[in-house]
Amino acid sequence: MRPTPEERSLHKEKIMDYLNFDRKGPKRHCNKTLTSDGKNFSVHDCILGAASDYFKTMFSVEMKEKYDEVVSVENVPPERLENILEFIYSGDIEVTEENMLEVLEDSEYTQIEGLKSFCNRFILQVVSADNCLKLRAYAKRYNLDDVVDRTDQSIKENFASVMKNKDFMQLDVGDMTNIIKQRNKDQEEAVFSGIVQWVNYNPLQREELFVNLFSQIDLSSMSSGFLAEVSTESLVRSNLVCANMLVDNLVKSSRQPTAGEIPSSEPASSQSNIAAPQEIKEEFVVVGGKGSDRDCVKYDVTTKRHQRLPKLNKPRWGSTSVKVGDILNAFGGNDNGAAMKSCEMLNLATSGQWEMLGDMLVVRCWGASAVIGNNIYVTGGQNNNSEELSSCEVYHVNGNERSRIHDMINKRSRHGMCSIRNSLYCVGGADDKSCEHLDVRSGKWNLIPPMKHEETDGFSCVTLNRKIYVTGNHS
Repeated sequence: MRPTPEERSLHKEKIMDYLNFDRKGPKRHCNKTLTSDGKNFSVHDCILGAASDYFKTMFSVEMKEKYDEVVSVENVPPERLENILEFIYSGDIEVTEENMLEVLEDSEYTQIEGLKSFCNRFILQVVSADNCLKLRAYAKRYNLDDVVDRTDQSIKENFASVMKNKDFMQLDVGDMTNIIKQRNKDQEEAVFSGIVQWVNYNPLQREELFVNLFSQIDLSSMSSGFLAEVSTESLVRSNLVCANMLVDNLVKSSRQPTAGEIPSSEPASSQSNIAAPQEIKEEFVVVGGKGSDRDCVKYDVTTKRHQRLPKLNKPRWGSTSVKVGDILNAFGGNDNGAAMKSCEMLNLATSGQWEMLGDMLVVRCWGASAVIGNNIYVTGGQNNNSEELSSCEVYHVNGNERSRIHDMINKRSRHGMCSIRNSLYCVGGADDKSCEHLDVRSGKWNLIPPMKHEETDGFSCVTLNRKIYVTGNHS
């Protein structure tokens, strides 16, 4: 015969009650003293070690705390340390909306998973539109995934009121972007108002971020009256990209036939001030590559035919190439194991030979390039020591000159790069899911939300309708 589970539980409870009584009163069996801000707490190191990985490590590894009778706990105030000890000895603690975040911090610091789990359950019960932003930040910091999900749902359901919360103004641009993604599609007007308030809260640091946030708004879902208000906002009027986006939307909406209206059947060439659409060639060019490092081949998507173009002057694999008008440009790459500075160009209209251009400012293999206007931007890559680069440069086609621009925040190679209007976007790279954005007028890089997938090495990226698409990867 053995004791029942109830009898065993009562036995354990009786022992813990005695030890809790001992630490508060006689202290016959206590062998350690914790001190916080001048207040002392007698404890049994084996009890603390059984409940807390923090104390278990402190009292078992070869640290001075293992041998010291008095141990300082500097990061937990005395009244909060008393609550932690009460939980360790009795399993009891009072968690309220006023102290829940303090208890969560202390449970994380002392590594008491049972207490952290209890805080998690309590926080789930008190998430509201008023506190969801603050709780979301704590949940991300302490890896409370179900709390993040609950706060995201609260943001989605109460978006307009959430954007009026004081915590909204303290968000960084990454969280701001993530918050915007939580909205329903009928909330674009509230989103615009919130973005304007957020930028104006700290205009010196945030004004340059406005264009990226503004580009995430679906202007087509706004009422004409609200669009009129948008057009008067100084942040929009002073930014050419935003103003153009607004005008483009107004033009598109003016072209949409209203209910009952029959679209014109006249050919475009006969309508006043509207030119006939030009034929668009759908083709791409493959330049160099390992095993065919001087070859250049054009493929016509419509006719599905290949055409061999003149061979490159230098073998290149891991190079980056981009087209400006009829001019195809190839930059850097690898020649027999050595990264290169050299560049060359081919006029596709004349089908002549490749011509050498001036060298880049640094050697680059596995860099990336994109075009804005008549300027070619080249970023990152690797040098001859296989070190990844953060440096960037621009080739001014009209002046045949090169100059440095601000380095990226992260070093990248085998990454994707594309342009939208006056902005560059660098995405991913070898073992790197991060992404960043540069408005070439301000010259400052800013991190944007990272990619979701791990396969970020050696893909291609293109833009369509202000969206970035990535394909393939290096395996």
